[in-house]
Amino acid sequence: MARTKGSRGWGHIRRLPSGNLQASYIGPDGHRHTAPVTYSNTKLGKVRAEGWLADERSRIEGKEWTPPKERAAARAARAISLADYGTTWIAERRLKPRSRLLYESQFKNHIKDSLGRLEITAVTPERVRTWYAKLGTEHARRNSQVYGLLHSIMNTAITDKLVLVNPCQLTGAMNVQAKRTPVILTIPEMATLAATVPENLKALVLLKAWCAMRWSEVIELRRKDFDNDAEVVFIGRGATHRKDPKKPSESGCHVDTSKSVKPRTLVIPEHIRADVKHHLDVFVAKDAEALMFKPHKGGCHLNDRVFTDSYFNPALATLGRDGVKKPRPTIHHLRHFGGTMNARVGSLVENMARMGHSTVKASLIYQSVVSTRDAEMAAALSELATSGK
Repeated sequence: MARTKGSRGWGHIRRLPSGNLQASYIGPDGHRHTAPVTYSNTKLGKVRAEGWLADERSRIEGKEWTPPKERAAARAARAISLADYGTTWIAERRLKPRSRLLYESQFKNHIKDSLGRLEITAVTPERVRTWYAKLGTEHARRNSQVYGLLHSIMNTAITDKLVLVNPCQLTGAMNVQAKRTPVILTIPEMATLAATVPENLKALVLLKAWCAMRWSEVIELRRKDFDNDAEVVFIGRGATHRKDPKKPSESGCHVDTSKSVKPRTLVIPEHIRADVKHHLDVFVAKDAEALMFKPHKGGCHLNDRVFTDSYFNPALATLGRDGVKKPRPTIHHLRHFGGTMNARVGSLVENMARMGHSTVKASLIYQSVVSTRDAEMAAALSELATSGK
């Protein structure tokens, strides 16, 4: 590089209007880079400016150079702990109240006091592997959720240029198979179950099963969500219960958009419309905002534990589904029943639409559950072969 006024063999030192000295140079990227501080216009100040230039040239010649601003950002990042960054990440993320409570609990109980003590740049793949191993194997689903939370936090850290790569690199850690296989009732069993529960809950069982509704969705149904002939139902809200000791005022029942967020309108299967219409005529108030299924003991919405213990499990016992002789389904498995029935008669995309799934992966579960579909296809192939067409 040619020497110019103010140069020191390599780089440049100039006097600013303030009287202080500023050191700079043209880097390998073709841009001019300046020292992070200015120096006094004294003999010692000049020595320090030249020393900074010498260090930068040494980095370039040793092929260890990165822009000074990036190095400064990295040094600042080292002062940010994962605990602080993760707490801020959750606070700034747009989450539903129940999801926020879950994230805060998972982060506090499984990340903050272990990996959280590290500076964010010190969270390496090796440390993540050690941390994940200490979570144990008893709670596979919880572990996958906690790992997924950490993965998302570190992805944002990449965007913020605090780290270069995501240290969460464990294959399959977020795709743990559920230990419990859903118990899918047969069609006759489902009909018997609906007929066995109290009459004012029959429509709940039928809608949850044949329309594959989530519990939060079915307990928030109101008269206004049905057309006059009970042929169509609108699903756009969900009710959840949560308890937050730190925020008593926010505890209780909360109504929000459904889990899928995007509302959906379903045609109710014809064979259950009469039961739904009967329920609306007999058990639901005429007000458009009247709940389809009244809560017990003055609650805001029907409680899942009360429903399960008082009505659902006793009805299952009449089917021999007591959990001893035969496996007993949960109320969530009624949704699995619906997804399975959808898969028998519709395409993957159609199943996604009826269940309110935003990803193919979720609906593929039900496509694979249909064990009778292969037999039906085999029978259809045989009919095709014997027909001679």
